[in-house]
Amino acid sequence: MTSPVMPMKEELDAPAKEEPSSLPLSPSGHEADQPAPQRDGMELAPSEGDDAAPTPKGPAMCGICVAVASKYKCSRCYLPYCSVACNKTHQTNHPPDPTPEPSPKPRPSDSPAEPTGPPNPFQALDKSEKLEWLFRKYPNLPQQLLDIHTETQPPPEDLSVRIPASLMRGVPAQGNWSHEKGISRGKAALRRARQLPGEAGEAVREYCTLIMLLLDGEEAENGAQTVLQQQLAQQDADLIRQLMEVDKDRP
Repeated sequence: MTSPVMPMKEELDAPAKEEPSSLPLSPSGHEADQPAPQRDGMELAPSEGDDAAPTPKGPAMCGICVAVASKYKCSRCYLPYCSVACNKTHQTNHPPDPTPEPSPKPRPSDSPAEPTGPPNPFQALDKSEKLEWLFRKYPNLPQQLLDIHTETQPPPEDLSVRIPASLMRGVPAQGNWSHEKGISRGKAALRRARQLPGEAGEAVREYCTLIMLLLDGEEAENGAQTVLQQQLAQQDADLIRQLMEVDKDRP
């Protein structure tokens, strides 16, 4: 039988061939460090240099002492302050508020037009401080004057006591009211009021005296009494003209 072939000594002693490495070598001869592979679905944690969330700002410092955080604001200039003491200091040194500009005066064309026509003869009585003082002195004076004025008006007709015309036959008719009769009754009422005793008569007498003084003063300014006399004369002329026309129409 044949014996198995034995390997040659040279083949056994030959060094084994080294396979080339697939990793690159560093200049020092070692394999270069490779970065760790990133896992799927995983993100790297942000570094410390990334933008962080902004920190909330604290309260503003007191504008007076500049040492403590402010709690309030001035209602005039909105300066922040921390306490009542700082507010008092601020109010003491607070600048004055701006003064409002005065409104421009109306031009002559913008002013209301003055009423035309003859002057009012009783204009002095419209706004008289002396009359107001007299009414305060005698609180019952306005009612006394109202009673005198009522005497100059026609008497009110009471419908509840009106007599039917059929029953008035043969009854003498009472005198009809007229303007002249009302003036006459008013003069009589004024005369009686002036003669009243005590404060009532004194109030009416002072009122009459004051009215004459006010009208005299008005006359010196614009001739109010002359205007009043002219108006009364015109009314009398119109009344006479009407009476003459009535006489012409009569047969």
